[in-house]
Amino acid sequence: MKRILLFTFFILLFAGAYSQLLTAKDFLTVSAVPVKKFDNYIGRKNFILVNKWFQDDTLINTYRLKIKNKPGDSVLQIKLIETYQKDKDFSFAFFTSSRNEYNDIKKDLKSSGFFCGKEIDSVGMSSLFQKKNISIKVSAQLKDEDTLYSFLFHEEPIPIPASIRYAEDLLRFTSHEYLVSMFGEKNVVKDLYYFSEKEISKCSVLFPHTKRQAVFIWADEMNMCRLSHVLVGGNMTTGTSLNYNNVIMENTWVSKEGIYAGMSLSSLEKLNGNDFKIYGKDSEFPLMIVPENTGKINFRKNIVVLSYLSTNGSPLLNTSTVTADEIMADNPGLFVFMIMLLPGNHDANTN
Repeated sequence: MKRILLFTFFILLFAGAYSQLLTAKDFLTVSAVPVKKFDNYIGRKNFILVNKWFQDDTLINTYRLKIKNKPGDSVLQIKLIETYQKDKDFSFAFFTSSRNEYNDIKKDLKSSGFFCGKEIDSVGMSSLFQKKNISIKVSAQLKDEDTLYSFLFHEEPIPIPASIRYAEDLLRFTSHEYLVSMFGEKNVVKDLYYFSEKEISKCSVLFPHTKRQAVFIWADEMNMCRLSHVLVGGNMTTGTSLNYNNVIMENTWVSKEGIYAGMSLSSLEKLNGNDFKIYGKDSEFPLMIVPENTGKINFRKNIVVLSYLSTNGSPLLNTSTVTADEIMADNPGLFVFMIMLLPGNHDANTN
């Protein structure tokens, strides 16, 4: 069962004096509360369960802090906690109606090293704060004519190093910060990937300029999260590699199906157990294997791009598509240049 960073100081702050500020340190330094003990624990800290319901297949519990009204209070500040549980996934949110508290907590998160690509401060919009395997979605929303400011906390589990064996295992890392939490800041760098002269994307490079290099392309470039795809293979066209003149060893990432960069076309066909098609050089996807299943390898799961040793390859590559058998009969020098791994096509959490 995933453990949630619902932190001791979080509760103590509000149980004692509801106006006292919640800090980022409180969320990051105290012990976790097991999910099964959460209800009893939070009840002892003056939070009461006020609602419980299902949204699709997610169980949501809402807790409100019991506060005694003071004479002369004109506005009662709202403080709520909501928990969200779906199978083994468990997260929580803190809500406050205090604008000052909202601003102070965000300021404290930034000073504590949380990364935020762009802070958005308007009702209905959200910002994302990230630090290693912790993400905090911060937003403002209207609820019963009040503006509630929310902090949605989520912790991703750190995988066991031995579980990262195949290229597909990299798909579990869904943000730059999550990569850093696993592999360390020295081994993960922010960079740019050049798909072409005009198409450039922000990326993260794992183990740059080494045989274990992998490039992570993000759907959300601003926050460097929401994985689009992972590239493993030969000389990647990243910004830091353009002026890198040293020799990079052959990439050692291998797919679960046995595909690796540098693999000969003949070995790839033997692994597949059947012929397959390749897009020509002038097509929309030059030298990419047509994504279909003609044998043991499902080329829809992992996109495979080839290259060739000779200067011009084969004139057969000037057609829209050509078969592997045809190319090998004419010029057998083609090899696997790059593998593009797509999330959603794999169960990346399976060890």
